[in-house]
Amino acid sequence: GDRGASLLVKMSGKSRRWCDETVVSASREPMHAPLHCWETAAQALGCPLTLRPPTSRWVMRLTPAEWAFSLVEHAHEAPRLPDGAARARGFDAADWSAIRVPCSWETAGFGRPIYTNTVYPFPVDPPNVPAEGNAVGTYQTSFSLPGAWAGRRTLLRFDGVDGAVTVWLNGREVGYSQDGKLPFEFDVTDACAAGEADRHTLSVQVVRFSDASYLEDQDQWWLSGIHRDVAVYSKPRAAAIADFYATTSLVEGGGGDGGSGGGDGGSGGGDGGS
Repeated sequence: GDRGASLLVKMSGKSRRWCDETVVSASREPMHAPLHCWETAAQALGCPLTLRPPTSRWVMRLTPAEWAFSLVEHAHEAPRLPDGAARARGFDAADWSAIRVPCSWETAGFGRPIYTNTVYPFPVDPPNVPAEGNAVGTYQTSFSLPGAWAGRRTLLRFDGVDGAVTVWLNGREVGYSQDGKLPFEFDVTDACAAGEADRHTLSVQVVRFSDASYLEDQDQWWLSGIHRDVAVYSKPRAAAIADFYATTSLVEGGGGDGGSGGGDGGSGGGDGGS
């Protein structure tokens, strides 16, 4: 599992998990079908899946917004969290720039985009990628959770981040992920309390190239960073839909009308946000 893979890296003495092909995530929630936190069953049933879900008191969007941002050219120059009590405040971002999130940092004037066709943008030595010339972008923002979220699960969702990403809340690592085009989530219930008086610091560090880059090379522009939205959302602790799927079977005779199908129809619906 994710946690076991994280331990493997620590036990083997490797500090660069972004060069370890056995580690693609740590403490990441299982991937699932797109879901939303509906306030009522009627609201869930009345919204076609093709439409953007309406706002909900159980969803707090952290983007679009300006976040503090730092970019270094080489991975070994990446900022480090302070030790001691100051760690809970995250990185010292007093001298950082600001960046609009979401966007690829190259499109905001940081670093440079790279276009490749048949060659990698770094020396080929899988699963290794160099620290030299491997840019690292570090982001930071803060938020407070509504008091109504107390006693419920809180999850942090990234809809897309290009690069190997490590996430901290109040200086505590909550997870790691690779796979730039898929949404991913972390359960942050124990890392941040609900209540307007509690301000939480979210820190995100993205290494541009990793072992995963060997699987993502194609005729493309290489762009980096948080390129899709970020949100926190709340679920009931007792029970909530975590995933849904549909199963089908072949229609005997071929189903010539093109519109009929068989199987059990599967199950679906909202995600238990109400």
